[in-house]
Amino acid sequence: MKETQKSMILYYVQDEKKKIQMEVLGMSMSITTKQLKPSDLNTQVGALVGLKNITPLDLSQVEKAPAIFYMPEIIIFSGIPNKMLDEFLFSYKKVGLTPTKLKAVITPKNVNWTLYQLIRELSSERAQIEGMAKLSTARLSTAKLSTARLSTAKGLSEAKKERE
Repeated sequence: MKETQKSMILYYVQDEKKKIQMEVLGMSMSITTKQLKPSDLNTQVGALVGLKNITPLDLSQVEKAPAIFYMPEIIIFSGIPNKMLDEFLFSYKKVGLTPTKLKAVITPKNVNWTLYQLIRELSSERAQIEGMAKLSTARLSTAKLSTARLSTAKGLSEAKKERE
């Protein structure tokens, strides 16, 4: 029998006001919240959300978090239906909470990862997305510049014809 996930939001934020707002948002939607700690980094995500039937990792075979590691802000959603997730994210934005770059939903794939592995994967994905966005912006700027040059050249050509 498959173990069901309890609706839960795990989070790590440093700002005290943001912590309180995360808790209030969770309570207002009847979602359990749990604040993560740096000591959770080498714990499997499934264990952090209270799942019992996860495959234990051989921690000697898994990359552990370095002794000095800056834990970034992260929000992890577990067992939350899509509509409720959308409502939470809408409320999160509506109350003016600063964006959290690393967000994840518990999946059959990441449930066995450690928190550190999940953070590394999300950080890598985020860097790729931001790199693509910068590349797109650069291409768009180049395209606009080329269009502007063409327009200027066309305008100069038409002005020259008018003078002749």
